Amino acid sequence: MKKYSNVMNTNVTWIPQIPAHWKLQKINALFTERKKKVSDKDYKPLSVTKKGILPQLEHAAKSNDSDNRKLVKKGDFVINSRSDRKGSCGVSRLDGSVSLINIVLTPSNELNSEYIHYLLRNYRFSEEYYRNGRGIVADLWTTRYSEMRTILFPVPPRAEQDQIVRFLDWKVSEI
Repeated sequence: MKKYSNVMNTNVTWIPQIPAHWKLQKINALFTERKKKVSDKDYKPLSVTKKGILPQLEHAAKSNDSDNRKLVKKGDFVINSRSDRKGSCGVSRLDGSVSLINIVLTPSNELNSEYIHYLLRNYRFSEEYYRNGRGIVADLWTTRYSEMRTILFPVPPRAEQDQIVRFLDWKVSEI
């Protein structure tokens, strides 16, 4: 029988319990923020959508400031910081550039990028992410890295992350 840890006393509201042998770590211990500014002439523009990170959509609002974008590398987790784009995030399978409104995170080697993709795209994390933000009205609400970096993240051993990903991939393929 597996033992579980109740994490409610650790100020984690988005995950009620985890297996006792998993770690809870702050996002800033597991990711580094990528802030490098680039041009979309050198790095193809990407869109951060509810379906993940995609080549820039035809209908996407485009800035005239094409030299003022953030670099994204394959394997980075990118999330839109604005509440009107809630749930727009994912692990990028492409190198490219995104609007400055997005937060680009490079995961540590102990994390399976697909585990990150599944975990951070779920509804409960999305709500926790925006709960940590600020703004004057809902459609102007934003979450910065400085506000999200202390969110606790469940970290199973790498072999379990891999197993979780295989299971979820299988379940998604059934759907």
